[in-house]
Amino acid sequence: MDYPSVKLAWYEILQGAMTGVLREVESLRSNTQWGHGYNGNQYQKWGQSISGAISEMALSKKFSHYFTHSVNNFKGKDIIIYNKPVQVKSQLKSKEDKFLTIRPNYKPEDYYFLVIDDTPTFYFYGYIQAKYCQELGKYTDRNNGRKKFWEIPINKLKPIEEFKNE
Repeated sequence: MDYPSVKLAWYEILQGAMTGVLREVESLRSNTQWGHGYNGNQYQKWGQSISGAISEMALSKKFSHYFTHSVNNFKGKDIIIYNKPVQVKSQLKSKEDKFLTIRPNYKPEDYYFLVIDDTPTFYFYGYIQAKYCQELGKYTDRNNGRKKFWEIPINKLKPIEEFKNE
């Protein structure tokens, strides 16, 4: 299936990457631990922070909305699109089993988007509003020892073109 996408310019990738670096430096400075039982090594954390920030930037660009480059926003929304709170979940294109992750402490009013990172191109697999995660997904830990979460299959996600009508 073809998914909507956006290609970031190299200067945009640099800007997004610097936001990811700032987020990880701030986590180290303030001794903030990664949540939900994540025990990745420092190399993985840097990569995921950078990929996550660039994915947020890509979604903002797709919707022609301003990207705030927020740092230290652990409990807030990632971005705001059409005055709605948006959380961005990113995965690398190389990951074989793609799905949207929503953690149990979600805010029902938030919208979760699955963004696939194939830098410089980013694909948008869809979204759901968090309040529907229990009926659309399954509660699992995927047998990896981390805290449980709602796993939403990509075939249950709405196309991003529908978001403007929410």
